[in-house]
Amino acid sequence: MEPSYDVVWPRSARGVQQQRRAPRLDTLRNKRVAFLWDYLFRGDELFPVLAEQLTARFGGIEIIDYTEFGNLHGADEKERVDRLPDDLRNRGVDAVVSGMGC
Repeated sequence: MEPSYDVVWPRSARGVQQQRRAPRLDTLRNKRVAFLWDYLFRGDELFPVLAEQLTARFGGIEIIDYTEFGNLHGADEKERVDRLPDDLRNRGVDAVVSGMGC
C-alpha cells in the first residue's frame, strides 16, 4: 500500500495589509534625512560615507545620525519602534535611510 501524506498550503493569511506608498521626494536638497540602524552590520562604517556623499550631492541636506534613535534591534526594540513615527515627526524628518540587516 502506498503511503499517504497530508497536504498543507505553505502560505498563511497576510498579517500586515498592503498600504499605499508615501509620495517620493523630488530631491533631498534642503531636506532632513534620518539614518536608522539595528547595530548589526557595518552601519558605523557605511553611514559616515553615505552622509558625506549625500551632503556633497544635495545642498542644504541635514542628516540626523542613527545614534539619535538608538539600536532599533535591542532589548527595548518594541518600545523604540512604537515611538519611531512620533520621533520622526517631532524632528521634522523628510526621509529615512534604514540600514537593517537580515
